[in-house]
Amino acid sequence: MITKSKQAWAVGEMVKVGFMSLRVMAAQATPGDYKPDAYILANAKADKFYRFVPHNGLEGGFKTMKEAFDAVNSF
Repeated sequence: MITKSKQAWAVGEMVKVGFMSLRVMAAQATPGDYKPDAYILANAKADKFYRFVPHNGLEGGFKTMKEAFDAVNSF
């Protein structure tokens, strides 16, 4: 969970990632891979979903939230 940020990374909040404003849809714990927790984000229209892992980047263009959740091993 992101705790030291000026942005609120709680579910339902809008955050800026690069030049995009995205809504936090879910936080996904990733135990065992030694990476920070992943966040499932959506654009304002909620028609594109993204998976964000701090310090590892943003992966996007998923059509459903399930596809974003299933992209665990992509980074």
